[in-house]
Amino acid sequence: MALIDRLTGDLRTAQRESDADRVRVLRTLISQIKYEAKESGASADDALVVRVIQRDIRRRDEAIQLYVKGDRPAQADVERAERAVISAYQPDELDSDAMEAIAREVIDEVGATTRRDMGRVMRPLMARLREQGTVDGRAVNALVGKLLGGG
Repeated sequence: MALIDRLTGDLRTAQRESDADRVRVLRTLISQIKYEAKESGASADDALVVRVIQRDIRRRDEAIQLYVKGDRPAQADVERAERAVISAYQPDELDSDAMEAIAREVIDEVGATTRRDMGRVMRPLMARLREQGTVDGRAVNALVGKLLGGG
């Protein structure tokens, strides 16, 4: 089942159960996905849905930090609850061993030997890693730097 179909089905379930908070979060998320699909001219495939979910989670993390910093715990709790709803649809993150194995494969395919080759490695590597699950770009960058001997 496609992720967008799962979101839509869960929205209907939340509406039947009169779960107003969940309905609001899912409607907003589905709206963002449809907007992104329309803007990019692509269909709402799982890759696009995951990108929107990850971006929304990052935004909510930033909002939580700002609310905590601004001594607004009630708003921070609302953001945490909404983040929890959205996080349920995020695919599992790859473990570091699998990520390193894929990184070594791509480095060999590209023929990279130094940190100067990082740009040639990162694009195909990130594409391949995103197919496998969610990844943190900073962690991938650090891993590739380490594998290419940059420390």
